[in-house]
Amino acid sequence: MKKNLLLLMLAVSCSALAQTARIAAIGYVVADIDRSEAFYTEVLGMKAAGSFSLDTIWSREAGAAGGRPFSVRQYRLGEGPGATLLKLAYFESSAPRPTQGGLDTPAGVNYLTLSYPDLEPVVARLKEAGIPILGYVRREGYQLIFTRDPDGLFIELVGPPGIPVIRD
Repeated sequence: MKKNLLLLMLAVSCSALAQTARIAAIGYVVADIDRSEAFYTEVLGMKAAGSFSLDTIWSREAGAAGGRPFSVRQYRLGEGPGATLLKLAYFESSAPRPTQGGLDTPAGVNYLTLSYPDLEPVVARLKEAGIPILGYVRREGYQLIFTRDPDGLFIELVGPPGIPVIRD
């Protein structure tokens, strides 16, 4: 059943890609999948969009993980065909992500940008979870916040200008 579901997901992805070129998904390796899942779903509001595991044979044939088996949980922010899929991959064990001092430090993926129609509920969840807000910018056409995920990846949260979500 899982294999059939995986084949169906791959077929749908491939057929959509054949019709138009776009970024269909972003893959990111995390150290602790449960902690990362809680951050991306409970704090950032993403919705689970399936999961799958890949065995040693697949990994070796794909040439992407040194023949190591791994699993992936997928998440979406928003609905419809334009909603990018975030794939959080995890291994039985993996090296920690290098510490990134700022966006100017190369570390694979340096940051993800998520856009919201209203930042206020996201800010409330960040505060409730005790997740630090690293920076806040408010300009005429937008406001944005920088924070980090559990693995230290910078997360940029962008919303409409409206009422300031960070008040002095």
